[in-house]
Amino acid sequence: MIYLTGDTHGVLGSRRLTADRFPPGRTPTEEDMVIVLGDFGLLWSDPPTDREASELRRIESLPWTTLFLDGNHENFTLLNALPEEDRWGGPVGVVSPHVVHLKRGNVYTLQERRCFVLGGAASVDKAWRVPGESWWREEIPSLEEFDRGRVALERVGWSVDWILTHTAPNAVLQAMDLGKYLAGDPVSDYLDELYARATYDRWYCGHFHRDRVFDDGRFVVVGEGIVEGGAGTFLVSDGDRPGLCDRLRGMGARRPREGD
Repeated sequence: MIYLTGDTHGVLGSRRLTADRFPPGRTPTEEDMVIVLGDFGLLWSDPPTDREASELRRIESLPWTTLFLDGNHENFTLLNALPEEDRWGGPVGVVSPHVVHLKRGNVYTLQERRCFVLGGAASVDKAWRVPGESWWREEIPSLEEFDRGRVALERVGWSVDWILTHTAPNAVLQAMDLGKYLAGDPVSDYLDELYARATYDRWYCGHFHRDRVFDDGRFVVVGEGIVEGGAGTFLVSDGDRPGLCDRLRGMGARRPREGD
């Protein structure tokens, strides 16, 4: 099985990556995968804090393999320095044997499903962040990464089982009444092309800290919920309520937290 969840933003949100979070009888095993759809955030401090290092060790010790896309709130200096291996048909960054970064613009075969991956998004809060400390310009894919995605999709005839992204195309932003706040994101503009051109069974994204379903179940936005990827159904869901990280940010200061 493949399970998917939304942004974890470091130590606070990664606590949901635990067997107790899954319903009885649905706990992933060593044959399963759990995918975080961006803003993983545990590779944030350099050197890592004791809490970050301890949490990464805990996640590595879980029975399943944890995969993650990059989001916009990531330390791209650390992500880009990870050792690279070829797994599932494409290059990945290896944090540890069972904690792995899926890289932008690649098609991976995950448990016999062909999955196109594209992380990244524009940060609406970058004015409160410090370049190279809490914000990185690499949050927006490069032209090379965008082109790599087109080439990868061309090789498979623009047909995949799943599309996995951090943000969403503009049509989905509009459907969530977020278009006026997130307009002008070049990643969403790029995803418009995929939305119109690609053939896929399901599209999963994070970024918005809410659980929503569009296009008769073919487009799934995942916040703090957990989705069973094959069926596209939420095993755990907070509905359309803003996620915990969002609520804490609303109550707290503007200063970015660990991994966020």
